[in-house]
Amino acid sequence: MAGCRTSSRRSPAAADVITYRLEDKMMYVPLDRDWREALSQARHAFESLAKVDDGRITFSIDVISDGQRRSIGISPSAWSSVASHLTRYEVITIVVKPEVVRADAEVAPPVYSLASSALEEKRSLSSTSLGSRSESKFSLKGVLQALRKE
Repeated sequence: MAGCRTSSRRSPAAADVITYRLEDKMMYVPLDRDWREALSQARHAFESLAKVDDGRITFSIDVISDGQRRSIGISPSAWSSVASHLTRYEVITIVVKPEVVRADAEVAPPVYSLASSALEEKRSLSSTSLGSRSESKFSLKGVLQALRKE
């Protein structure tokens, strides 16, 4: 990126150790060019990440561009390439994205018992104005008798 530089000092030494920052804590960790191993290093460095899903953990670096400090995220597919250009002790910020909880995920669908359905049907049928002969034919008792005959 033209006009951008990392906020840390450039060192001629190859990066074998980098710095992970999570909130207000920092920890030196060995640099690993594999994304999964980098996540593993982050989890070892910060216990609070132990049970966080991989998809919620992101890495970024701070750069100075046009006189302003900006944070640039590092995608899992770009990690290996970016890692090969990091300097020793460079700070990688770890951000944990909020957990997405679907509002409808915790609401179970209503459960109806067979008995309550039969009572509702009986009430519905008995409230219609079909005449006494039709009422007995379509009442719960009438339906059960018809089922027994089959």
